[in-house]
Amino acid sequence: LKEAEAKLRERKRVLTRVASEVEDPLGMIVRSPAMRRLVDLARRISKVDSTVLITGESGTGKDLFAQGIHHASPRRLHPFVRINCAAIPKDLLESELFGYEKGAFTGAKAEGKAGKFELARHGTVFLDEIGDLPLSMQPKLLRVLEDKEFERVGGTTVIRSDFRLIAATNENLEDMLGERR
Repeated sequence: LKEAEAKLRERKRVLTRVASEVEDPLGMIVRSPAMRRLVDLARRISKVDSTVLITGESGTGKDLFAQGIHHASPRRLHPFVRINCAAIPKDLLESELFGYEKGAFTGAKAEGKAGKFELARHGTVFLDEIGDLPLSMQPKLLRVLEDKEFERVGGTTVIRSDFRLIAATNENLEDMLGERR
């Protein structure tokens, strides 16, 4: 009995320590004061419906922060739509983001296709590796951010979609701006 009580006390001690490290509602376990500050900032940002840019080196969990912000936000019941700007060929990125109408280009589906901004209605679009977004796409992205409206590739109908944008990059955007990229 004494042995079982000792094990129980040890398990309670461990659970108490782990529980104190969990930063809800993001569900991240953090130990360092710097990470606690970042999680606290992400928690506060999740309550505000604004565009977010997450920067940091590859492998630092930018996508986890984006998901956490979405899941702690009022938009959590709606889609979290992710697209990696570096993984999509530049000539297909526009149709992925905005969708396309039937017959818009060779190889297009006969019925057309909704884009990521349309699919994310009332939810969140996460553009990972935004630093790899082609320069030609930037004005189109700016219009979507400002007006929350766009046209599908090959279309003429304006589509409105209420979404939140979270973007992430490991690039130094200020340097890229200086290089006109």
